[in-house]
Amino acid sequence: MRDIKELKNAFGQADEDFINNVYHTLTDIRSKKDGKHAKKIYFRLVAVITIVCILSAGTALAFTNTWGILDFLSGRSTNVKVLPEASSIVQKVVPQEGNKTDIAAFTVREAVYDGQSVYIVLDVKPTSSNYLLLGPDAYPSDQIENMGPTFSGQSGTIADYARKNNKVMFQTSVGISEANCSISYLLEKDGTLVYMLEGRYEGDSTVPDVEFKCVAIPFVMENGKYTVDTDSRNDTTLSVTLKNTGTKELVTSKEPAVYGKCGVRVDKITLKSSAMSTYAEVEFTVLDEKKYAETDGMLFEFLDRYGEGIPSGAASGGGIEAIDGTHYIEKISLQAMEKLPREVILRGYSFLDKNQYETHTFEMK
Repeated sequence: MRDIKELKNAFGQADEDFINNVYHTLTDIRSKKDGKHAKKIYFRLVAVITIVCILSAGTALAFTNTWGILDFLSGRSTNVKVLPEASSIVQKVVPQEGNKTDIAAFTVREAVYDGQSVYIVLDVKPTSSNYLLLGPDAYPSDQIENMGPTFSGQSGTIADYARKNNKVMFQTSVGISEANCSISYLLEKDGTLVYMLEGRYEGDSTVPDVEFKCVAIPFVMENGKYTVDTDSRNDTTLSVTLKNTGTKELVTSKEPAVYGKCGVRVDKITLKSSAMSTYAEVEFTVLDEKKYAETDGMLFEFLDRYGEGIPSGAASGGGIEAIDGTHYIEKISLQAMEKLPREVILRGYSFLDKNQYETHTFEMK
């Protein structure tokens, strides 16, 4: 497997029960709590949620309260490229309402919305210095160094650290209502747990309101093991108003192309650019169901002039969506580009066995 985005592309659209359970947090899954079904409004949902602890991002960021969107992106992958003007579209003053529980306050630190994806950095600040906040997939038995660069090189478990410092441990989770996003988090030196959420959010509103579901729940010891105390769960809803900075350029392919070995025809390619990412859509029709089935999970990839794959962009999400029984659309994030190309090279390949199929060049307009 090349990366998590290919896994997302392979699995495509998740069913509503899966999305609901995942994004009412892993805490809900473990406690078997049922939530309402998610509505499909503006969001395009993907099957996989990525929860990533930033283990190292170097130097002063590990010890100061300066982690922002661009810091998380550079810490996640050295291949993530955004344009220089990306810093100018980061929303640092974000209107928001409702954020506090007895355990922690939830506040958006930074946001970017470009009409295609939303990028959010959110603080979870404990109401007491005696509280130790953990991410949704972190448990007391995990190593403390997994909690971020502040703890790099430290030995022992999170529980060991909590006992040594007389802290009560809480599991937290943050999710955008009715959506699935990738999640990164780290614990800063002052005890603030900082989340980075990013996911597809497609809409026309210039100032969309986004709702976050925030949860904090204590760990307790039962039968010699730590478990979450669902009876003491704290929930709050945070409403945030974003500014839609929009995309700056759009190009589409001039002509379709048939991928005979795969049994499909690419009808249209659309590229949209922003300072954060290049958003690609590949619309295709299945002409030969048998050949298409034999590809066993066909996807498309964009190549540069040397035949190498163009790196993924800052955005996650995407995957293949069915328009009807024979028509599909694949959504892909590519690295941000100063200028969209007038020619693109598209290759079909199998996600499962990595077979590479035909390559076609498309003129764009």
